[in-house]
Parts: sequence; structure tokens; C-alpha cells
Amino acid sequence: MASVKRHDDFGEKIGGARKEIWMKRGLYSGDIADMNEREADKYVKKDYIWKKPDYQAMIDGGMPVDVAYFIKTIRDSLDTSPTYIRGDNTPEARLARQKQYVDTVREVQAVMDGVQTKSDVFAAFDKCLIDNGYIDKVFGSVSGGGFRSTDKGKENPAITDKLARALHIRNTSDYDWKIVRQAEKKQFGVTKDDKIPAGYEVRFYDGKNSYSKKDDWKDNTFFATKGPRILKINFETKAEAVKWVQDFAKQRSANGKTKFVPPQLAHVQRDGPDYRSGRNAEGQDYLATFGFKGGEFGNWMTQVDRQGSLNMGFDALKDLAAALKISDKDISYQGELSIAFGARGSGNAVAHYETLRQVINLTKMRGAGSLAHEWWHGFDDFMGRKMEAGGLLSDNPHKHPLFSKLIETIKYKPETLEQAAVRAESANARTRKNAESWLKHEVLPFVNRAGDEKVTAQYESLKDAFLNGELGIVDKLSELKKSVTGRIVPKEIRDKLYYFERALSGMAERTEPSIGKTQTDFYRASKEMGQVSQKDGGYWDSNVEMTARAFATYIMDKLPGRSDYLNGHAECAVGLIPEKDDGFRVVRAYPMGEERAAINAVFDEIVAELKLQNHLTHDEHVQTESAPKKPEPVRSFSLGRPIEGVQLSFAELSRPSAIGKLVAAKEAVKAADAKKPPVEKTKSKSQPAEL
Repeated sequence: MASVKRHDDFGEKIGGARKEIWMKRGLYSGDIADMNEREADKYVKKDYIWKKPDYQAMIDGGMPVDVAYFIKTIRDSLDTSPTYIRGDNTPEARLARQKQYVDTVREVQAVMDGVQTKSDVFAAFDKCLIDNGYIDKVFGSVSGGGFRSTDKGKENPAITDKLARALHIRNTSDYDWKIVRQAEKKQFGVTKDDKIPAGYEVRFYDGKNSYSKKDDWKDNTFFATKGPRILKINFETKAEAVKWVQDFAKQRSANGKTKFVPPQLAHVQRDGPDYRSGRNAEGQDYLATFGFKGGEFGNWMTQVDRQGSLNMGFDALKDLAAALKISDKDISYQGELSIAFGARGSGNAVAHYETLRQVINLTKMRGAGSLAHEWWHGFDDFMGRKMEAGGLLSDNPHKHPLFSKLIETIKYKPETLEQAAVRAESANARTRKNAESWLKHEVLPFVNRAGDEKVTAQYESLKDAFLNGELGIVDKLSELKKSVTGRIVPKEIRDKLYYFERALSGMAERTEPSIGKTQTDFYRASKEMGQVSQKDGGYWDSNVEMTARAFATYIMDKLPGRSDYLNGHAECAVGLIPEKDDGFRVVRAYPMGEERAAINAVFDEIVAELKLQNHLTHDEHVQTESAPKKPEPVRSFSLGRPIEGVQLSFAELSRPSAIGKLVAAKEAVKAADAKKPPVEKTKSKSQPAEL
């Protein structure tokens, strides 16, 4: 059997995201030089420069609790990221501001690294702000002096009043108030086992004020509260009360959410054309065919794994181009996209798209099935840059009319006649109830006080007519009130009743309800998935994720056969919603049925429009007949086909070149012109007369 061909990273080095160089020691201003603008915006943050200290370890090591708390307050007082001021509107200016911010955070960190005692706390203000030239002391004859910012301090937005106030400890009393008492109040330094959950309190009852009418409180015990509510009384010890509160809070906050991870495909199947003629793909083929900027492999991927990923990825991307009828080069967004296999991991994600470096990463095993989903994220980002949306276009769909239509179609659909009828009846019932309430509170009291049975009967008759939508009833009600009280209904109340009169009349005249819109099943299911899955911030029902899941099913429907590596996970977003009767209801957070057809139609419009706008290139992808596949040897392999050890050389597809098409078009025009009858030419005034 032939030896396995070696596959290494290919194309341009993707770069970025290799944080191991500075992640442990923290970011320095010199590290920014290796970042692009997006990476600098993401990583030039306080948490990457001055990693959050382990305050408990500092306390366990002998540092006083109040000193450790002071260090925390100083770190917390620093802005989390650079502040840009007027004039920071060029890449060079932003870079300079980022470096300044990093250096300033490092200066403050260096001073805090030397704080070990209360005396060090009192000296920290001078070391941070005065010694570094940000503040000057101003001496006065009466007040004793003060401080003022220097030009250097004014020019540095990282030197804030918040930082200065946190550093400035005037005396011991100020220290006790700002540091010692606050540390106690916030339970700083209290171990996890002894900490009372936020919002709860454990109090001591001394036998004087029981807060209860019942004589059920024992003296010298503890009780637990949350806000004004007393949760439980008569704990013998504080530790017992704290333990009860911890268990109670944990039970109350448990949401039962589970982490959704797409299942690993047991088999990766595909039944499309044999683009590779049975040969193995290489990194160079990704560069030559699709125009990828570069590609990477994870260090732990074997050569067999790499070959399988290359083969299946190549076929899947060709399938994607064929489904969309776009050129192969459009797959890489005309050279902007990179691809990684088993590298650049992102937590437990089976696959992800990095906006910072425009790269799709597929994990070694579980990434199979998510390529179409992640490709859409990249295309969404690509179009966001083209439309100057300031992010992904699906997050700012107003920048392109068809993207707005896509979001609208994904989330809403026309009501059925039955739904419209139910909605209309509910709205009508609310209107009648509100209208009757106004009569009850503004007209009926006068009738009850001054009227007799005859007047009451008149009122009831007018009320029924009013609620049935008869016009002119408000004036009659006003006259009725005048007949018994001498005064008509006040104008502001009459105006409100006129509004209801018109609304009720319109309801009575309307024979069929107007058709509105309702949420799609896809949108509702996506929101429900967010309620039972561990994803915060509206992940499941976000425009970004819903469009990506919809695109994956769209590609599944566009292809005539299976392409599991491309979209095998398109229909895996399934969750179980607990019901009141202890049962479960299945929800599917991907489009189905008529909703799916409507969404697919909008994707068709988007693809067609983007071709007209030259963001995509139309290509019919005429293929040669697929060669019969050779029987493949049985072999242990984690992904894809067994390796034949044959280098891939691509044969030209049986479609004419661009120049050939133009030549053929010109020949067709000539042939058509030859069949037309000759047309007599009109002499131009500028032409010489014929001799």
C-alpha cells in the first residue's frame, strides 16, 4: 500500500488567534504589532493585559483582606478597554491610543504588585499618578493644597477621576470607610462555603423584636431573609443558616438548562459528482480551485485525518458552489477566506467562523456537517463589510432590502383566517371591555345617584346599543346625564367615548378579519431552544444564528443528493421542552414545510440579486460524467475515504472558457444578422454624395 502523503499548512499564514505567546504573561503594547485592527479591538482589553488576580490565594498567602480588596478596587476602576477621543479616527491614531492604554494599565499593575501592607496603600496614589507624571501637587496657604492634572494626564483618557478617587486614601478613617467596611459588606475574602448568596441575608435575633405576631421565635437564634421577606427562622447557628440559604438559592436559580452539542455524524455520506476522479485533494487544490487565502491543520491531527478532511471538505465546497450556481472562487469570497481543520479551537464548538481573521474552523470529528452553516457566517460577515454594516449584515439587515426581507420571512408569516379570527375576537373583546369600563366609571354613577328605574332602563338600552357599534349613542348618553343631573358628559370623556363608538362601529361593520402576521414556528422554536439550552444573550433566536441554520437547510434542499460533510447538521437542532404533566414536547429549531419554502425563495432572490450586483458570479457547473468508483479497501480511518496515495490533478470541466463564450456569442450574432433582410442606409449629412 502506498505511503500516506504529508499535508502541512498551505497558502498564506492565517496568523492571529495564537494567544499562547502573551496569554500567560499578559499583553504588552509590543504585542499589538502582530494584530490586525479587528484583533486589536478584541484583545486590547484590561483582562488580557492585567489578568484577574486570584485574590483568595493572595489572602491565603498572608495578605490582609482589606489590602487585597484595595488592589481589587484599583483594578476595577480602570476602564475595561481604551477610550478613543476626538482625532482618534485613523488606524494609526487608534493604534497609538491602544498602546498608550496598555502601557498605562501596566504602570498601575506594577504599583499594585508592590502593595502588600496598609502603608503601601497610602503610598500608591503618589507612585501611580504623581511619579508617572499624570498629576502635580498644588500647595496652598489656606487649604493645604491639592492636585491638578498635567498635560500628560489630560492627554491620557485612561487616567480617569474614578481611578484617582480609588487611589486617593486620605487617612485611616477614609481607609476604614472605603476599604474595610466595603470589603465586609461585599463578603470579600469569605470562602465559598461561608459566603451568603447575593440578595440574601442572615441576621441574629436577640429576643427583642421578632417581626411576627406569633410567639414562635426563639431567642438568640438566626433567621434568613431576602429583601423584606423572612424566609426561615430559628437557626441555632449562623453556619446552619448560611448552609440553608445556599441550598435554597441554588434550588431557586437552577434552570435545568442543558448544553446543546450537535451529535457527531456516525457516517459521512455523499452521493454527488466525483469531482476528484477518485484522487486525493491537497492544500494546493484549495488555493487553485477556490482561491482560499490559506489553510491550517491542528497539530494533533494525523496525516490520515488531514487527508480525509481535505477530501471531504473539497467535495463539500464544490457541492456548495454547485447548489448556489456560483463560481468556485466565490466560495472563498474572492480570496478573503481561510480554512482550518482541527485548529484554532473555540471551546466546545463543533465548528466556528472567526470574524477577526475571516477563517472557518472545523474540528477533527464533530465539525463534519457544519460547513454550510459556518460558510454562511463568513458570507454574512463578507457582505457586512461590503455594505458597511459595521458587523454581520444579518445583524444590520436594513443595509440590504433582501436581507431585511429574509429576516422578516424567517420570523413572521401571514396569519391563517382562523388565527386572524381568534386575534380579532380577542382584540374586540378587549375593546368592548374597555368601552364598558368607561361607561361604568364616568356615566353610570350619575345615573345611579340621580335616576329612577326608568332612567336606569334607558341607560342599559343605550349601553347595549353603544357596545353593539351603533353610532350617535354618546350624544344620547350625554343628554341622559343632563336630564338627571343638569350637566352633560365632560368633553374630555365624550372624546374618549367617541373613540370607542367609532371603534365598536367598525367592528360591527367588518365581516371578515384583516389578515395580519404571526411568528413562524421556526422563530418560536428557536426562542424555546434558548429557554432550555445553555446559550445566553439570545443566541438561538438571533438573526445571525437563525439565518445560518436556515441557509444550511436551503443548501440541503438545493442539492439533488446527500452531502453530509456540508450540511449533515442542518436538521439536528432538536430540543425537548418540559410540559406541566411531566411529559416533554419536541421542538425543532430549523425551518420546515411552507415556512422553509418561503425562506428558500428569499435565499434564491438574494443569490440572484447578489449576482446582478457582481458580489457573486453565476456558474452553471456543467460536470463531466462521474467515473465509476473503484472498490475501496477496508481500513480504519476517522474521517472520509481511505487514501489511495495518488496526487490529484484536476481535469478541465467540459464547459467553454469565458473567452470561448464571448466568441460563441459573437458568432451567433453574426449568424442572426446574416438572416435579416438588407436595410437601406440613410445618407448622413456628413457623408459625401455618391458619384
